[in-house]
Amino acid sequence: MKEKVISLIEKYGLEEMKETILAHLHPCIYLLPQRTEFPELAKSRLGGYPDFPPGWSYPLYNGEPLVFIGQLNLEEIQSLGIANELPSRGLLYFFYEAKEQSVFGELENRDGWRVLYYDGDLSAVQSVPYPGTDQEYAVLYANHLQMNKGLSLHGDGIKVPDALWDTYYDEFLPAFAEINGSHTWNHQVLGHPNNIQGDVFEEVDYLQGKENGGPYTLLLQVDTDEDNLGIMWGDVGTIYFVLSLEDLKAKRFENALFSYQCC
Repeated sequence: MKEKVISLIEKYGLEEMKETILAHLHPCIYLLPQRTEFPELAKSRLGGYPDFPPGWSYPLYNGEPLVFIGQLNLEEIQSLGIANELPSRGLLYFFYEAKEQSVFGELENRDGWRVLYYDGDLSAVQSVPYPGTDQEYAVLYANHLQMNKGLSLHGDGIKVPDALWDTYYDEFLPAFAEINGSHTWNHQVLGHPNNIQGDVFEEVDYLQGKENGGPYTLLLQVDTDEDNLGIMWGDVGTIYFVLSLEDLKAKRFENALFSYQCC
């Protein structure tokens, strides 16, 4: 796929930016949602209900259950062959205070998002319905996931010469999206986040009061997707779950950080 990017660079006359663009490419996995009424147990999913082992329950924020965003079967992730430090097996679960969307990643509100990890017997898990009394906006539509290898672009790290501005943004970037599958929704694992308001990794540093606190791994990025998930994040925004490499290697998923960006 890198060769396709080089071809685009040459096609649009961006040779003077070639080394910069190539240096800011990061392999990733794009998640293409497929609506379903009958989710398969222990498979990767966005929306629906989580598949919990016995005894597990929804995490709470201010006494209310968090909304289940999705789960990733790590064997499915690793089968795509992208180098990463995620465990080789198990389920990662993602939750967020999606009903009010009042949490944006501030550490004082860190119970407003949660990442859980289970590495036990997957044959023991069962779908657990949302337990809250107020069901409105509490359950996203269930989607199986088609996973495609692709490339993410750390666009905030690229300085675009004034003379190439229109070509880069109006022609190159749409063509870059097309070779990655022309995704309408940027649901993604690994790689660099699709920033909206600035670099997501720098933002989580700022929220922690740190500088250069990474390196970070993008665990999951979920875009506004009213068609498949029935959700909009603010003004057509995106939510991001990230984890430092140190915590990832130690499987401390409870330390996952969060960012919420919108237009």
